[in-house]
Amino acid sequence: MMKTSVVIKTISVGLFALAAFCTCASAACPPADLDGDYFVDFNDFAILAATRGRLLDIHSLAGQWLKFDPEPSTLLGRVEMQTDDPNEPNQFAVELVVVGRQRIGRAIFQYECQVILTNLSPVSFENAHLVMTAWPGNMTIIDPHVTFGEAEIAPGESTASMDTCTFTVDRSILIDPLEIVWRYVTASQDMTFIPGGTFQMGDNLGDGWSHELPVHTVSLDSFYMGRCEVTNRQYCDFLNSALRQGLITVTSGVVYKAGSGTSYPYCDTATSSSYSQIAYGGGVFSVRTKNGRDMSNDPMVMVSWYGSVAYCNWRSQQEGKEQCYNVSTWNCDFSKHGYRLATEAEWEYAARGGLSGRRFPWGDTITHSQANYYSYSYYSYDISPTRGFHPVWYDDVDPYTSPVGSFPVTGYGLYDMAGNVWEWCNDWYLNTYYSSSPYYNPTGPITGTSRVIRGGNWSGLASYCRVAYRSGNCFPASRFSIIGFRLVLDFQ
Repeated sequence: MMKTSVVIKTISVGLFALAAFCTCASAACPPADLDGDYFVDFNDFAILAATRGRLLDIHSLAGQWLKFDPEPSTLLGRVEMQTDDPNEPNQFAVELVVVGRQRIGRAIFQYECQVILTNLSPVSFENAHLVMTAWPGNMTIIDPHVTFGEAEIAPGESTASMDTCTFTVDRSILIDPLEIVWRYVTASQDMTFIPGGTFQMGDNLGDGWSHELPVHTVSLDSFYMGRCEVTNRQYCDFLNSALRQGLITVTSGVVYKAGSGTSYPYCDTATSSSYSQIAYGGGVFSVRTKNGRDMSNDPMVMVSWYGSVAYCNWRSQQEGKEQCYNVSTWNCDFSKHGYRLATEAEWEYAARGGLSGRRFPWGDTITHSQANYYSYSYYSYDISPTRGFHPVWYDDVDPYTSPVGSFPVTGYGLYDMAGNVWEWCNDWYLNTYYSSSPYYNPTGPITGTSRVIRGGNWSGLASYCRVAYRSGNCFPASRFSIIGFRLVLDFQ
């Protein structure tokens, strides 16, 4: 009887109807482990029911994936399209093929599935993602997106995903596979999809400063982020376009917002700063060369926060998207679907690349093979065999930036999230903000005097490259050879 009472206590949680039945008819409850798997579970109830005339409806109580039932090898889901072409039809099916399963709770199982697309007509999946946007209430999605990268699927053929989709299921509740809704999304080639999720923000390794604490939980919606920092060539294209539109003026080599006098500087040219890689003459902006090297693909530097958000608005205009920034107040309207700078939380989440509690986007140590920074033996986690400036990109002309994409990609498909140049974030800086930061989609303090920069730079030490490191020493008008920016676009 001791063993029977333990059984009743074990299964009564979440299945009170079954427990009530056992209270009224204790003789019908399994007295022990009947199937020899060393614990009493639904299978034992099934054996008992089979031998006693199926007094219990095990299928309705335990769901469709009980141990004693043949489990489906696949689940089907429907797909909603979100592409650059609104007329593109939904012409493929999604199939989840179960490749692994483990029990993690009384009625909770974790499934690992390979995602298969069965295509009905040719579709290019270049830079495409499948994002799970709806699911039954008894499913917990651990990895809600699947990346296919560059792949072409011929009619009638299938392709497997580059990764798997993992989720948990409460088997005590029936699942309708058609409730699983996937959305097919595409983005510009220079943007990558960052799946929404929850993470621990801040320094949990004890490396940093008090303004990196307390470590706090943040939940973010999905978004897109630029694979690379905005380059000199990209910014030069903006300047030439903005000049034609009358959006900017040039005074003593400095680019300003038109009509603002010298209140809102956007960037320097080589006339006002030798660090700038943008030349201006004859009413035309062009990218310079440095020691014979074309600087077109290096990150834009000597650009202010104002100049960064002006670029965001211009890029939105070029693609017919909403402009997020009001350049009269410089406020960001987060309800707009256009390009903007990342919030500080979005930046750190993206930089971590899905790794929890690590020092850098790839792990806990750093070398010159992973980032462009100034290596110094003071930090035990700086294990680079070469010291000082990066030996490949160091020359006699500042800045010692490297072309974007010169180092390995991070977990979310991003380059240079550590080193090369600091990156402007949208947020005002407040050293105590982490103590009051909202849980869901924090956007920083309402006001301030300086803006947050993140990511370290080519002349900065390894500690600056930590994903938790934050700096608020730069005013919105500041321009330095170590600061650039990258774009973010909301996912809708």
